[in-house]
Amino acid sequence: MSMAPGLGPILTKILWTRLVSIVDEAATGLVRTAYSMVVRDFHDYCVAIFDARGNMLVHSTKSTPGFIGIMPPVMRNFLAAHPPETLRDGDVLVTNDPWLATSHLLDISVAAPIFDAGRIVGFAVCVVHHLDIGGRMASIDSRDMYEEGLKIPILKLYEAGRRNDTVFAFLAANVRSADRVQGDLRSQVIATNVCAAGIRRMIGEYGFADLDALGDAIMGLAEHSLRRRIATLPDGIYRHALRLPPVGARQVSIELTLALEVRGDSLIFDYTGSSPEVEAAVNVALPMTVSYSVYPAKVALDPTVPHNHGCLRPITVIAPPGSVLNCQPPAPTWGRSVVSHALPELVFGALVDALPERTIAACGSTPLTLMTFSGRRRAGERFLAVASHVGGFGGGASQDGAPCLPFPNNTAVIPVEVIENETGLVYERKELAPDTGGPGRRRGGVGEDMVLCVPTGDQAPPEPVTASIRGWDRRPDSAFPVVGLRGGLAGRGGGLRINGEPRPHNQIHRLVPGDVVELSMPGGGGFGDPLEREADRVRADVVAGLVSRAAAAEDYGVVLRDPALEIDAEATARLRAAKRAGRGGS
Repeated sequence: MSMAPGLGPILTKILWTRLVSIVDEAATGLVRTAYSMVVRDFHDYCVAIFDARGNMLVHSTKSTPGFIGIMPPVMRNFLAAHPPETLRDGDVLVTNDPWLATSHLLDISVAAPIFDAGRIVGFAVCVVHHLDIGGRMASIDSRDMYEEGLKIPILKLYEAGRRNDTVFAFLAANVRSADRVQGDLRSQVIATNVCAAGIRRMIGEYGFADLDALGDAIMGLAEHSLRRRIATLPDGIYRHALRLPPVGARQVSIELTLALEVRGDSLIFDYTGSSPEVEAAVNVALPMTVSYSVYPAKVALDPTVPHNHGCLRPITVIAPPGSVLNCQPPAPTWGRSVVSHALPELVFGALVDALPERTIAACGSTPLTLMTFSGRRRAGERFLAVASHVGGFGGGASQDGAPCLPFPNNTAVIPVEVIENETGLVYERKELAPDTGGPGRRRGGVGEDMVLCVPTGDQAPPEPVTASIRGWDRRPDSAFPVVGLRGGLAGRGGGLRINGEPRPHNQIHRLVPGDVVELSMPGGGGFGDPLEREADRVRADVVAGLVSRAAAAEDYGVVLRDPALEIDAEATARLRAAKRAGRGGS
């Protein structure tokens, strides 16, 4: 493919890598200056660089996939409100409007023009999930957006380098953790400054007037690469559907329906037929639906090319306005990941026949299980913190699923020491859970079990701790199991207990000293017939403690002899034959 004038393939690669380096340096600055654990330890953010026309050229390597389809429309919306000719050096724009930005109020987006020699040469955007934005405390019970917190319209956070104190004052008056929210917001501005400095250095070294020519080159390469991979798929319409459990006060089940059309070198995702908006804060605005449609297609087809605006061009996403995947104002959206995180599973289910070697079974981490805690420590200081727990990755055609891997959100797992330090709560146990990975020719990754308690005695908190636990119960007998593919079995494990009693997800719980929270995260689904799994792999799993000896025989038909767990080849052959005969196989 031809390069833009003056840019050969080697220089294009060098400069493309340079852009990645700049934006990752900015992300590092964000993490190191941030106040909250959401940025510092959870990594729920994205930093991106755009050309002067508003095209996304690169985003930070450590970014949540939910932002990749959101960043381009965010930039377009900023520029529609403040055209480039109205901006000055030192201006910083801000919003958290769910329909102009990232689909819920907790994400605050900032954008800054990058000036060089008196003219705009590009833009930097930084999005961060904040601990709090006021409103209800981490609840899906909101009936509309206005219950969920403070909405910031598009306005100037800084004007010509001067801080808009009114915006900061409004924020401080409406959030529970003002110091951390304002501190993280200032860190976002730092990230845009780092991007600007890096871009000015780069274009100065190479004598560029702006980023447009380089942007055309790398966007064209990314688009061409993805279109070439799409063209290898058989044309046709591939369908899949999921039914999510009842949610909200009215206990309405959510249907997700996908007709994925491969048309030459293009993909069309049509979600027509999915449920309408629900009266619970799990609705998804269209840009988030785009993100979690593009992401699984990109990782399955063309994972090594850095993502930019060119990757979006071969893909069209259709979701009827007013549906749960294209909700309209003022629908509540706080917990939209409960629905949007299911989309990659929906996409892989549709693609498995067209692309079996590049799809995976369901993941025990889907959707994100996020625990939000609010209360006071023993000394009286207030805390607001989150804890993330993850299940096993789904098995694929060529490899087992990894244990305890976040998907599809790709955030970090917050260390237990950080959570204990922030909240005063105590982890009694957090460990891998054997036999939870879905059996298959390629096994699902195992999940985890954790036990968390509210301390008593001298360390007891002075008031109840409010806990919100977002996610789904995905046990095998639940309404939404972690399914396998191509004969693989579902992931096992899952469930929430408080003081030994089963409790539902997506509710607010009040915890007092002595209360014990047990959370089990399921394993990933298996891929392929478990009776076709190599016996030596099953033995290795038993030795590693991932599969019990009993499950090796029951699920995989592999018989192991004491004391060295040697494979009994004859007994294994007989048992597998019997199991195949029992299910009508040969």
